[in-house]
Amino acid sequence: MPGLLAAGLGGVLTVGLLPGPSVASTRSAPRPANPTAARAETTDSQAATEDVALATATRTGHAVKITSMQGESADVFATPEGKLQARQYLRPVRARVGGQWKDIDTDLAKSGDGSIAPRSATVDLAFSGGGDAPLVRMRRAGRELALSWPGTLPAPVLDGAVATYRNVLPDVDLRMGAQADGFTQLLVVKSAEAAAGEELSRLRLKVAAAGMDVKETAAGGLAAVDKGAGSPVFEAPTPMMWDSSPGRADDGPEGGRSRSAAPAQGRTPAAKGTAAEGTEPPTGQSPEPSAGESGKLAPVAVEVPAGQGQVVLTPDAEVWIDGKCVRSCR
Repeated sequence: MPGLLAAGLGGVLTVGLLPGPSVASTRSAPRPANPTAARAETTDSQAATEDVALATATRTGHAVKITSMQGESADVFATPEGKLQARQYLRPVRARVGGQWKDIDTDLAKSGDGSIAPRSATVDLAFSGGGDAPLVRMRRAGRELALSWPGTLPAPVLDGAVATYRNVLPDVDLRMGAQADGFTQLLVVKSAEAAAGEELSRLRLKVAAAGMDVKETAAGGLAAVDKGAGSPVFEAPTPMMWDSSPGRADDGPEGGRSRSAAPAQGRTPAAKGTAAEGTEPPTGQSPEPSAGESGKLAPVAVEVPAGQGQVVLTPDAEVWIDGKCVRSCR
């Protein structure tokens, strides 16, 4: 892909403090006080209470979900044998919205205050609608983390779970992706001249985290640690960067350069984006290689200078200079 540079600077930031409900906590969930409402929720596949679910499972011979015991990442089923079966999911599958459970829906839409937010997620997540507003704000458990871009942002272009801020620097696009429990950040650097720019040699993001200490982790990532509890509220792994060079022939069934399948809805980690001439690729396709497809992958150094309210990201200069034209930092 000569002439195009992609760079994934930043990473995946997710909730670290509150895990999904355990089986013990789901069993203690309150039962609906309104019998009429409980009957309305009852079908052959789900019921509002444990007693009704067990009776329905015995009658139908199929497992029945107990809706009063479900959580962000867990379900409890009554089985035909008269037992309860808990299922725990690796990622959240639903979120509380207005006091009701709703399926996760990370498609972005403009909010009344001008920010950009997913329709349903387990965190209160908002991206900038443009201008001087923080690039991203994320709230959970009474804590808020905000990151700001070092400059004025254009209005984003929305595509499903992805907001693209075009030309935040010359020939550099910024893509923010909403997830069920956090967000992803990707910089796409589209020319060698942009890669050589001073702005990308050390990228400084302002950070605000009241009640938390933002720290580097031993693994090279970030953690926002609650000052009282001493546990992480938000976490991010080591940010990575990669270029457009293909992997070796033995790295995969198609030479390490095969296109990955379109990501599942609501789980878009690195966004569809602009092609070299500014045109949009078909929905579900990305014009740049992912980290797994690239022949060159390197970590991005992370620093949190004391007392400065900043996170500093320093890309690997060797990856920038190798003459290829696509780099991706994430």
